[in-house]
Amino acid sequence: PTGRIATDLADRHQRTTQTYVRRPYGVGLLLASHDKGGPHVYQTCPSGNVYECYATAIGARSQSGRTYLEKHLDEFAESSKDDLIMHALRALVGCVGGDGELTKENGSVAFVGKGENFTMIEGDELKPYLDRLELEGGNNAGADEEEKEGDDEDEDAMET
Repeated sequence: PTGRIATDLADRHQRTTQTYVRRPYGVGLLLASHDKGGPHVYQTCPSGNVYECYATAIGARSQSGRTYLEKHLDEFAESSKDDLIMHALRALVGCVGGDGELTKENGSVAFVGKGENFTMIEGDELKPYLDRLELEGGNNAGADEEEKEGDDEDEDAMET
């Protein structure tokens, strides 16, 4: 069972925190699987903690991704694989820092499921999904809206 693998991995992380000779691992890990018990997502932390989640994101700018996933969690059970990939990309868009944009060079999506092997979509295979995202106005659309709002505020300030 995947839970056993996640727990063993978390135990390995935790062991490094118990001696002064070894440095703790400085990374968290997301582990996704499908076994007899169904689909699973586990998060391990450098401290040795392990959490089973329905959907999550980790990393420096992951809060907006987690917020998106929490907001749309109820839709996932009824979604097709393509819809789930689009949800993943929409969650990732908010995690890209600064004026950056999600592209085929800096993004990838992986999936695993019942009767399906682990599959990674990246590079040119990811491009059609990114194009759909752009058509929806989802790739860096928030930054454009903020700029427009800022321009409107500047115009209002000049008028007064």
